[in-house]
Amino acid sequence: MYSVAIVGGKLQGVEAAYLAGKANIRSILFDKKKDVPAKNLCDEFICMDILKNREGFLKEIGKADMILPATENYEVLEFLNDLSKEYELNLAFDFDAYRITSSKIMSDNLFHDNNIASPKYFPHCDGPFIVKPSSESGSAGIRLVKNDDELNKIIKESQGRHGLVIQEYLSGKSYSIEIIGVPGNYKTYEITEIIVDESYDCKRVTAPCDISIKLKYQLRDIAVKIAELIELKGIMDVEVIDDDGVLKVLEIDARIPSQTPTVVYHSTGVNLLEELFCLFKFGKLDNHENTARRHVSYEHILVEDQDLRMLGEHIMGDCRFLNHLYGFYGSDEVLTNYEEDKECWRCTLINVGGNLSEVEQKRKNSIYKIKNHEEEKLECMT
Repeated sequence: MYSVAIVGGKLQGVEAAYLAGKANIRSILFDKKKDVPAKNLCDEFICMDILKNREGFLKEIGKADMILPATENYEVLEFLNDLSKEYELNLAFDFDAYRITSSKIMSDNLFHDNNIASPKYFPHCDGPFIVKPSSESGSAGIRLVKNDDELNKIIKESQGRHGLVIQEYLSGKSYSIEIIGVPGNYKTYEITEIIVDESYDCKRVTAPCDISIKLKYQLRDIAVKIAELIELKGIMDVEVIDDDGVLKVLEIDARIPSQTPTVVYHSTGVNLLEELFCLFKFGKLDNHENTARRHVSYEHILVEDQDLRMLGEHIMGDCRFLNHLYGFYGSDEVLTNYEEDKECWRCTLINVGGNLSEVEQKRKNSIYKIKNHEEEKLECMT
């Protein structure tokens, strides 16, 4: 059996461990914290601060066929990058591409210099505005600012605009696409729709999307163009928003994403971790067909004091552990920190069906059962 060493046990680590299990690839998870969401999803968990135990880490990763960073800790990523060069490790990560994509300012400059559509910058746009820090990932620190007065107050509190990205607010649908490969040979995957909560954190992902053929090709062309520009060697996801028929790039990330790969897997049968493994272990991409066959809903839920809310994925990153269950409250699969008699718990519902109606019926049924505290949940715990 092949194996992968996953460094980082939060949301990216959850994704990697989950997909490794589906691909029958043994997963060895490293994290310096003993309680992390992905701990119960891997085959072996090693609690280790790899920055302080270089020799111990080198000894342990001798078991692995591939090393996959699942963290955005820059010091850890630098350490892994240097280690891979020194010992010729099979590291499934492109540090140079990540350096560009992890900075919103650097990536936005890339879009501007190469005529890639993206939201307009202040002061070349009118309010409302989206304000976000340059170096944070995903939805971290994002704020909707309604007018110039509110914006000026934020700029003053931040002691100037340095480190802030200020762009026009767009209200269209958001989509994501993954791309894997090396310069001259890239493969794109199923497009997913991103649905966000009030803090602009992704609370639900669906596939396949109700998107025109024209926009599908437009998005795939954008992903390939960006990958070629940054000379990507590995994986990147591209998130865009539909602004009246023009796809504008919101964000790019050259690292294993969370949420969307699971949806791609259930919709098409293509496992992006397996694809990465083929690229870095064997030097080629798999020939798996990448066509949506099933409808998928992937959704985060917080249950607290007999109340149920659909919120962004940040609620899952705070979990001390997650278990992978089947049939929980009627859903096909669930990742959850549920414990009997626990009043506050979280879960990610994964429902799959042959059509949209079937999936919607499954998710509504699961949500109804959770709201009404039906005891069916106990049957799937055994």
